[in-house]
Amino acid sequence: LLQAQGKCNTGCQLALASYYVWEGSNPTYISNIFGEDIAQILLYNPNIPNQNTIPSDTRISIPFSCDCLNGDFLGHTFTYETQFGDTYEKVASFAFANLTTEDWVRRVNIYEPTRIPDYAFINVTVNCSCGDRHISRDYGLFTTYPLRPAQNLSSVAAEAGVAPQSLQRYNPGTNFSAGTGLVFVPARVFELKLALLLVLAFFCARRRVEAVAECSKGCDLALASYYLWKGANLTFISKVFDTSIKYILSFNPQITNKDKILAGTRINVPFSCNCIQNKFLGHSFSYKVKSGNTYKRIAELIYANLTTLDWLKSSNAYDENHTPDVSSSVNVIVNCSCGSKSVSKDYGLFLTYPLRPGENLSSIANEFELSSELLQSYNPTLDFISGSGLAFVPVKGISSRAIAGISIGGVAGALFLAFCVYAGVYRRNKVVEASFLPEASEDHYIQHGPAIALVKNSESAALVAAPGVTGITVDKSVEFSYEELAKATNDFSMGNKIGQGGFGAVFYAELRGEKAAIKKMDMQASKEFLAELKVLTHVHHLNLVRLIGYCVEGSLFLVYEYIENGNLNQHLRGSGKDTLTWSARMQIALDSARGLEYIHEHTVPVYIHRDIKPANILIDKNFRAKVADFGLAKLTEVGSASVHTRLVGTFGYMPPEYAQYGEVSPKIDVYAFGVVLYELISAMEAVVKTNETITESTGLVALFEEVLRQPDPREDLQRLVDPRLGDDYPIDSVRKMARLARACTQENPQLRPSMRAIVVALMTLSSSSEDWDIGSFYENQGLDSLMSGR
Repeated sequence: LLQAQGKCNTGCQLALASYYVWEGSNPTYISNIFGEDIAQILLYNPNIPNQNTIPSDTRISIPFSCDCLNGDFLGHTFTYETQFGDTYEKVASFAFANLTTEDWVRRVNIYEPTRIPDYAFINVTVNCSCGDRHISRDYGLFTTYPLRPAQNLSSVAAEAGVAPQSLQRYNPGTNFSAGTGLVFVPARVFELKLALLLVLAFFCARRRVEAVAECSKGCDLALASYYLWKGANLTFISKVFDTSIKYILSFNPQITNKDKILAGTRINVPFSCNCIQNKFLGHSFSYKVKSGNTYKRIAELIYANLTTLDWLKSSNAYDENHTPDVSSSVNVIVNCSCGSKSVSKDYGLFLTYPLRPGENLSSIANEFELSSELLQSYNPTLDFISGSGLAFVPVKGISSRAIAGISIGGVAGALFLAFCVYAGVYRRNKVVEASFLPEASEDHYIQHGPAIALVKNSESAALVAAPGVTGITVDKSVEFSYEELAKATNDFSMGNKIGQGGFGAVFYAELRGEKAAIKKMDMQASKEFLAELKVLTHVHHLNLVRLIGYCVEGSLFLVYEYIENGNLNQHLRGSGKDTLTWSARMQIALDSARGLEYIHEHTVPVYIHRDIKPANILIDKNFRAKVADFGLAKLTEVGSASVHTRLVGTFGYMPPEYAQYGEVSPKIDVYAFGVVLYELISAMEAVVKTNETITESTGLVALFEEVLRQPDPREDLQRLVDPRLGDDYPIDSVRKMARLARACTQENPQLRPSMRAIVVALMTLSSSSEDWDIGSFYENQGLDSLMSGR
């Protein structure tokens, strides 16, 4: 009852960490460790006169949120990138200055203490406190304070300005003279008030002057000022920005001939301005790499300095010195602005404008008929004569004509289509031609009725549900007729049927010279149909099944690439398939992880699959894996907190927070993936019968957990390995995969690794398998160190 830190229901938004500054550490290093801006840290340390020099052997306060982890304790899990030679003990005592312990770091990570890879991401949990009203209601802010030698109860109490009796009551049983351990110290009242006032002042100042700041929502339209280099043309630009030439021309009335545009001039490219990670406004474009591309070339030439080298490095997994493969996709983030009412209410459309040498504040203001003061107010920290950087320029004129025309055309087309559907004019073999409809917002993906119509033009097509006229844009997907699909499947005969899922049957077909798998769905499954169509028309990756096209006549049809070798479930549990070798299972795990990592880490918004299981992992002729069946996929903003939703998916693969409370985050896919790893090891189902005569069962997670808790689990672990493997597997590799699966299936979602960390771990595990070319992995110094035991 009297402990400041114990069982919890909720956390608190703010706690402090007392960081002991060791010789050589500096604000930049500390801000990187805690993922916090230097300016934000300095707000809580008014005693620091110079941010560039902090005396060693002093303490500074680091702000962080205090979360209720697993319903058991208060803490915060930080992500730390290991450095060469790091150990758990070094991370705890050195990098985090004893704010955590070696034991804590080991418990929340998958790596052996003696085999921590270099430059890998690990979890670091720091405890915290939100106080205890049974002790006192005078304190609402607490500091996590690591004790040091020569300190005692009286000295710590005097430093904090609290009575020793109160401090001891917040930390019952703690020996303050031990010289080690954590205590929770209530912050003095004036410190709390000062912190709150400083934060408020800083927050208000930022909101008052910046056109781009932390955000809660974006805006439908922004413009990019694209500087035309020699050889660039509208066809190239439309592909780079994933839009149509016609749409670009509507914002460039100065272009009289679309086939002849002058190099050295600028054109306006329209795009939607989104709130990314609730931190900044921007749009993430997907660019397919060409031969000879580098991050520098992509930023400076292809995107004409609308992004930077640093932005590309931070939003992609590829190293800047290792150009990704040709046809791979990289994320390109272009910043934008939706304006600021505190600066002016006269502007609603903004242009992202890359500065060029020779330009200055006056020249740009004159070009756009603005006052220099207004332009500077929207860009308060920008040096306009630097010849580089981005300015956000408010524009008039173009918005009133172009936006109005597009809006009226879109509304008129939608109303006409709704009327046709309602009146019964729409027929199976007829298509209503309509004007271009911009891509709808997320709310438009909700299905309000069973009828689905089609709106299309030469560039894209939109699926529209009626009544209610809602839908999605389908880019670059082929629309098939019912007759063509029926002919290719022998009228959907049983001889062509190759599978049955929860939302329909799957048939084999050959369409236009390509083998295909066609999923036939009832009209009642329109929500799942639209969800899958939306994901697979916007997301493309080697380890995700490829969508070829669709049809909405009579029933709902999705046409995929045909994957010859069936699904993982068939290979693990019979069905006439050959036994998968251990190396094949490792590869399948890595491929599947890469597919999930892509939808979790490299798309905006991110997607959550919600139904990862062996039946939804397809195996091609080369025994490479692709993730399939996105009918239950949910999209969410990058970095957003978990959301609540109705329960869908498959029992045995659902984590506790989802099964009990409906909380959805990428970590529910991580949990399900952990179950799949256990299945790859054992070939058992996610829910295992424990008695053949009595209907008793247990989860595969619980079965492995019982074994892995043992001091030496090798013998019992071998009993769980798929008997069809015989002795043809390295037990050390099996044990490592089981440990990874255990990390993925942690009850607390915050302690589960990200899919990016899982990919790195599986690459490391694969490199230790005897069937793999270990030497090929030694190009990575971190993996080399891991394999060498350093």
